[in-house]
Amino acid sequence: MGTFQNSLDIHRMIAMIATPKCVMLLSCFAVALGGGVTNSMAQACPPQILEISRDYLKPDAVAENRKLERRAEHLCRILGFSHSYLTIESVSGPAEMWYLNGFQSQAEVEKLRQEYEHNTELLAALNDITQKKASLKRAESTDEFAHYRSVLSRGEPLILGRGRFFVIVFFDGDPPLNGTVFEMKDGSRMLVRTTQTSSEARVLAASAGSTARIFRSYFYFRPKDM
Repeated sequence: MGTFQNSLDIHRMIAMIATPKCVMLLSCFAVALGGGVTNSMAQACPPQILEISRDYLKPDAVAENRKLERRAEHLCRILGFSHSYLTIESVSGPAEMWYLNGFQSQAEVEKLRQEYEHNTELLAALNDITQKKASLKRAESTDEFAHYRSVLSRGEPLILGRGRFFVIVFFDGDPPLNGTVFEMKDGSRMLVRTTQTSSEARVLAASAGSTARIFRSYFYFRPKDM
């Protein structure tokens, strides 16, 4: 769930701090101007800020980690967590689970942070899960924020909650294939491309080079009022 790792590694995120194209362009333009943004508008274009929390798991810990994440998702649902997030797990490479939180502005990040810090019941419950997850990791979890780079992005945009498989590539210079590009704080870039099948994901990953990773969607959390 990102945005609050002290609550859960899912949420390490904030602890540190097919729509028609014309509709997508209009809604993204509204976001860029800072105007009012409805839920449907926000869902029609890529997040301007993407929070990426990563758990680096021991090979034999995947099943247990899934159970804890499902428990965390249940707690978020019954204890009033108010923001959607996407959980994905690695198909290729080392065992990892990522939690992606999308925001349209820094003000939205800060608003969610404050709401979360005041939800003490949820905070305590997720802290308990964080402690249980500690023995499942092969390395300390990480959390960082990346910013959308429209000039480098091509093709269908990343919309959290859509797509079954994800090809993710960290790169320098030009994008190795079409996809949605985000830039990290250190200047490195991350491309995300969604597909509906694992076979398509494998073909794209092979074309993108040795640094490409394949992930699959584990679950997408949506608050009840969305």
